[in-house]
Amino acid sequence: MAACGWLAPHAAAQVVTLDVMTFNIRTSNVDDGADAWPHRRDVVVETIARAAPQILGLQEVVDEQIEYLEEMLPDYRWIGVDRGLNGGVGLSEYTPIFYRHRELSPIASGNFWLTDTPDVPPPPRRPEPRRRFRRPRGRIVTWARFYHQASGREIYAFNTHLTLRQGPRQHQSARLIADRVAALPAGAAVVVTGDFNASAGDTETWRIATGQGLRDAWLAADERQGPPFTSNGFGPPPPQDQVWRIDWILVGGPLVVRIAQTVVHEDNGRYPSDHYPVAARLDWP
Repeated sequence: MAACGWLAPHAAAQVVTLDVMTFNIRTSNVDDGADAWPHRRDVVVETIARAAPQILGLQEVVDEQIEYLEEMLPDYRWIGVDRGLNGGVGLSEYTPIFYRHRELSPIASGNFWLTDTPDVPPPPRRPEPRRRFRRPRGRIVTWARFYHQASGREIYAFNTHLTLRQGPRQHQSARLIADRVAALPAGAAVVVTGDFNASAGDTETWRIATGQGLRDAWLAADERQGPPFTSNGFGPPPPQDQVWRIDWILVGGPLVVRIAQTVVHEDNGRYPSDHYPVAARLDWP
């Protein structure tokens, strides 16, 4: 399916153009009634296919959603693990990175947990009676180092979903991600995608995440399209004073943000998620 609008190929041969998207697709493990996964999964696929990003960070994804996206998006492969792999049940979320495999090849990848021991999966909690679902402990980050086949360059991608609880846990998570990015080779091209569950621009979480060289693509962009917020309740843009821009793309290194877009796409009133995806067109000199 061809890309649309501003995602047409770039004309300058000396500059690599990279399209990136972050998209919280809303888990299928809860009962959303008319907005449950089976009713909107095709709109999710259509939204991704229309934008055709080379790098796509997804959040709130569980097994059946991974399987459906694999089937319906054959131009993509993915990297990631269930954050409850070591015993979690119920809402066992991945933060997978999907990538266009004819353009990018992963040459290194991994995961780390947003805990005091980030390289060790947290142990499962004891069973809790009276609760049908239990979120596994430890939010997770999936990362990859990609080889760009046409140019021979390399780029790092990180994808995450922070806790809903604003405060020390979020701050620690943002600091850990920023530290990992800061430890990359000097001048490395890097993108960080995620649902940060904190408002961009005016929260400590955002200040920590952007405090070591990462730039908020929305603010850095030469051009912005769409509303300046991303939560939507499965509907059209609400009044701007009632919502936050909690889904971010951060960039580092030589990447130049030409366009940032909050993607508002629907099909006969059916929205793909309770979040709008965010896309960025990057120039990579």
